Amino acid sequence: MRKLFLLMLSGLLALALANGGEEWDVGEDQATVTERINLTIPQRVALHLTEDEWIVDLNNPVPGQGGEGCYLVPKGYQGTLEDAIADALDGDFRPIDTYPAIKDLNGDGKIDEGEKGTIICLNQKVLQKFCNNGDGCELDLKVTRTQGDPNYGQGGVVDKAPDFNSHYKFVQFNGFDDGTPLELLKVLGQRLPGWLDDLIIEAFWFDGSEVAGTYQFNFLFQLAAL
Repeated sequence: MRKLFLLMLSGLLALALANGGEEWDVGEDQATVTERINLTIPQRVALHLTEDEWIVDLNNPVPGQGGEGCYLVPKGYQGTLEDAIADALDGDFRPIDTYPAIKDLNGDGKIDEGEKGTIICLNQKVLQKFCNNGDGCELDLKVTRTQGDPNYGQGGVVDKAPDFNSHYKFVQFNGFDDGTPLELLKVLGQRLPGWLDDLIIEAFWFDGSEVAGTYQFNFLFQLAAL
């Protein structure tokens, strides 16, 4: 039995040597051996979204705080949707919990200037992306309305990627939410070092053009190797 074991061991050793399993060198002043390492790294792209649902119910608007929730856009405001998002984030608009946007905010028993207007609602989440493609990746958003008609006011998304050259991108989709990709971030000729965070700010501005109803959207974020 011992003989058989030794024969098997000798056979395995011979096989290992035949497959380059060992290397040796003997010299007077110096000896050198070489090891070869074969490393395989698969190409991978990955996304992680920290929140997968946002419920906007104008029966009970959530008053804005810290750049989320609903804010009163004063009557006569002349800015764009992007301007309104920036002003809400900067604290220039007052939080409101009524729709339509009219409320005695200072409690003086009357509606003063600036206490009536339209309403903008914001939501924030973090989208983490990973891409080890040497040529980079492209981040797109597809917005598809699965319930309701086009008359819901204005909608848009801000993408901020502070880890990538302070990248900022705004896209607006109202009336065009048919799933056509909206480019958020394109990275050319660069790899992304590990997981990088994008701050995603979603906004709906109910500017008076909206029609009562139930609306549902699917936001599909897609990261693709170039």
